[in-house]
Amino acid sequence: MSSAGLKRRAAYGALLRREHYVPFTLTVALARMSAMMFTTGGVLLVLSRTGNTALAGVTAAAAVLPGSLSGPVLGAWLDVARHRRLLIVIDQLLSVIGLLAIVALVGHAPDWTVPAVAVIYSITRPLSVGSFFSTLNEVVGVELIDTASTIEASSLNLAFLLGPALAGLLAGAASPAIAVVVQAGLTLVVAGLVAVNPVFELRSPHRAPDARSALRDGLRSIVASPLMLSVGVASVLASLGWGLMNLGFPLYAVHSLHVGAHNSGYLWAAVAGGSITGTFVLHGAPSRRRIALSYMLLGLSALLWPLAHVLTLGILLVGLTGFLEGPAYSGTITLRQRLAPPAVRGQVINTLAGANLVAVSAGSAIGGAIGHALPLILAFLAINLVAAAIVAGTRLRARLGG
Repeated sequence: MSSAGLKRRAAYGALLRREHYVPFTLTVALARMSAMMFTTGGVLLVLSRTGNTALAGVTAAAAVLPGSLSGPVLGAWLDVARHRRLLIVIDQLLSVIGLLAIVALVGHAPDWTVPAVAVIYSITRPLSVGSFFSTLNEVVGVELIDTASTIEASSLNLAFLLGPALAGLLAGAASPAIAVVVQAGLTLVVAGLVAVNPVFELRSPHRAPDARSALRDGLRSIVASPLMLSVGVASVLASLGWGLMNLGFPLYAVHSLHVGAHNSGYLWAAVAGGSITGTFVLHGAPSRRRIALSYMLLGLSALLWPLAHVLTLGILLVGLTGFLEGPAYSGTITLRQRLAPPAVRGQVINTLAGANLVAVSAGSAIGGAIGHALPLILAFLAINLVAAAIVAGTRLRARLGG
């Protein structure tokens, strides 16, 4: 084994031995997996009961947009709140209420009520998201944050893999409603795990004096860092592309792969599994060049998707796209953890994550309005090429001193 490989192995060992790290990571992974079930379960529930792709797209958007808009303010609140753990539990319980209300209303109440209650499900989500990201630095320390960020990327991808796959499996074997109810149950378990674990109260000793200062300083730090800003913009565009696939994958499954729409869960699992593999196989120090190349190649790989006409080949080709995404995804997470100032880390990460969620929700709504797989795939390609150009262009301007 090379010296670099030995160093990485030693770092992973040290990370696993770090106090609180394993229970913290497992709880966060379960929270993320349950949240990602809605990508498949919620959309399939609306489609199965109403057949309305536009309503499915708007509901998917409503499940993320309110939280993305509240993210900067709630992130600032997290940086100064005395009882962060309580805020996470409140968020998880509100999500349970929203999920059960969606099951009760879809197909049995006016269409507008479904995205309306999806707002309850999503609006406080930044309280959990921001806490999970910002606590990581305090759990692992500066010396292990790069290694922990690699695991963090894998945790997020594992949520994309297991959440939609589990929802698709439950929807196919039982019903989409059962999938959403199971998600509510898992979310309730997460609330209990957070409530009994004091590690979620950890935060930097450096704090902003109040929420207004945290909001101001966090936004300024993003704008002041060309690297964090350019990579953040590219990540937002990439999220827009994946948002299109919330409807694109079910349509692709039905019209290109000739299988049920619930198989879209397996396509999301392929993306996540590929990205996890790509994170480790294509491992390297995060840089603009690696991130830009990753976006370019993953976008181009989508041209292969329409060549598949059976589920197995579709899964393999979509998995290849996920594999090529690995360096961009893990690199973006690592750079955010490095560059976000400790005193306003919650605000910075929630703002950037919130912008991503706005893009996902916009993609979901656009995908529902278009309603055809091929145009969505071509849009996915174009969006990722633009993301690559933004990151590469910023790198070139940095070289030229512009």
